Amino acid sequence: MKNTATPTALAGPDVQGISSVLAWACALLAVALPLAVAYHLLSTPVESLLLRAGVMLSASQTAALDITVGQKSLAALLGVLPVCCASYGLVCAMRCFSGFSQAEYFSVRTVKYLRGFAAGIFASVVAGVLSATLITVVLTSGAPAGQRAFAVGLGSNELLTLLFAGMVWQIAAVMARAVALAEENAQFV
Repeated sequence: MKNTATPTALAGPDVQGISSVLAWACALLAVALPLAVAYHLLSTPVESLLLRAGVMLSASQTAALDITVGQKSLAALLGVLPVCCASYGLVCAMRCFSGFSQAEYFSVRTVKYLRGFAAGIFASVVAGVLSATLITVVLTSGAPAGQRAFAVGLGSNELLTLLFAGMVWQIAAVMARAVALAEENAQFV
């Protein structure tokens, strides 16, 4: 005997309503995050930015730093780059959730946006590692010889986020196959 799922048998959370809320949250974060990060990078003292990147300076080394407005602006631009990649991913997630809110669960468009989300998050992590390294170089480039810094950091958060992005990419690949099979089966009916 075959078990078939009917709409009443699938009662559970309001998928369309939750998807709509998630779409709005993604849209809000896609705009707010780059603005907040840019403000933070421009308003935070250079010493704090370097400390966060893993560069510890003594008081005399900090006093020797002569940071120009151009260096600070370039550091802020580099710092916003990873967030812009994440914002692209969030816009893709917003579009994916918008499709879900309209009961568009298995479509080529949904898969495309899910892959875009994974790609944006992956690019955000890679850009984050590179930009943090470049920020330390930019901010310490005016320091006396022997006091310049080059810091590279890759931690468990970055590795887990890369794994997450890869998993979402693979789920999208499986969904793409499901969509292709569904379209193929629909031609035979």
